Amino acid sequence: MSPISLAQVTIQSDVQEVIADVKEGGSVSEDIWISCYLKGEPSVHGKASVILDDDGSTIMMEGRDGVYIKASSTIPRAISAFDVAPNGAVYATGFDNGSIALSSTSTFASSTTLPKTSKPHASTITSLRFFPSSEVVLASSLDMSLSIISAIDLAVPRRLTGHSRSVTDTAIIERGKNVVSCAKDGTVRLWDVGTGKQIRMMGTESWSPVLKMACGANTTQIHSALSSNGQGPATAPATSFMDGEVGTHDKVLCLALQNGHFGILDLNTKMAVYNPTPQATSPPLHAIAYNADRHLIATGSSEGIVSVHDTRALGVNKGTLFRCQRNGACVEDLAFAEQTRSSTSSSAELVVGTVDGLPFRLAIDGAGPRVVEELVGLDCDPIRVVRAVAGHVWITGDDGLVRKF
Repeated sequence: MSPISLAQVTIQSDVQEVIADVKEGGSVSEDIWISCYLKGEPSVHGKASVILDDDGSTIMMEGRDGVYIKASSTIPRAISAFDVAPNGAVYATGFDNGSIALSSTSTFASSTTLPKTSKPHASTITSLRFFPSSEVVLASSLDMSLSIISAIDLAVPRRLTGHSRSVTDTAIIERGKNVVSCAKDGTVRLWDVGTGKQIRMMGTESWSPVLKMACGANTTQIHSALSSNGQGPATAPATSFMDGEVGTHDKVLCLALQNGHFGILDLNTKMAVYNPTPQATSPPLHAIAYNADRHLIATGSSEGIVSVHDTRALGVNKGTLFRCQRNGACVEDLAFAEQTRSSTSSSAELVVGTVDGLPFRLAIDGAGPRVVEELVGLDCDPIRVVRAVAGHVWITGDDGLVRKF
């Protein structure tokens, strides 16, 4: 019995390179050839156009000359913002087109529950923060606004506007009746979520742009340390709350500034309590983290320098425990984390996310800084966000993937 001849379809061998070229914007569209052969029959040759859709997230192929294609390829979009809900059930991701997605943290989540997507902003999402209830998300964007988003149905009941340049970071005060934002306009703004109105605007020294922000408590200890170093009174002057203000009496904001220094803003007095004189040679600070329990502030610069400061010794030329650097890759984010087995009981740990795609965990103790864990993926794409939540470290960035360690 003679075998039955079957048709064979072949496709241009470098089709992956063509797709990559279109994806990266090298061309609007490119053609590839597709041929079909069947023994004893004339061969069929046609073409297909490789096209990137208007949203920039899907590669489409349109056949012609007798070629019909039913296929598409979704491109992982770079993640610009990220947060995990306090209840650990969901996480939020933000993207450069102003959209966000809510996804389940469970590997076995049903397809009917994830992901939920929405586009609350016109430009890149710069920050995402879950409220303590895990049912509401605070988002900020390069479009100079913030939005309060329901994590249930992605409705936007509040939009906060007032910044004159891109909003770079946010923080939620206690249960979330107040939120704080910072921006490249050199201001920090306190908002009343219930009314959507601004309560107070505070400016940085010389209106230096604020690139990142960390919120925490322990204002008394910081004031005491600064007083002992000749930097101010031992206690903060009393300030009456403004209408709509809740829970700010014991909070400080640590600000990473473009002028290369960090500042500390007391939300009780609405005044800067630590604001060192900038130097022209200081590289911009792109990341900051605050651990009130261990009295530590960590900063990361555009030149890859991680600096850790003791808030009990703040003052002129005081308080810096160490400065370290692996290479010149910009430090994009920092987060204090729980200890691993590799560290001592007295050490703190800091997760460092860098644009070289090689994040790591740093132990901080009396012996100085040391790398205790490398947190790398398959590709070295830039890292944009790191989070340390409930004993886990979450890392995400330009590869569009979320990794949990």
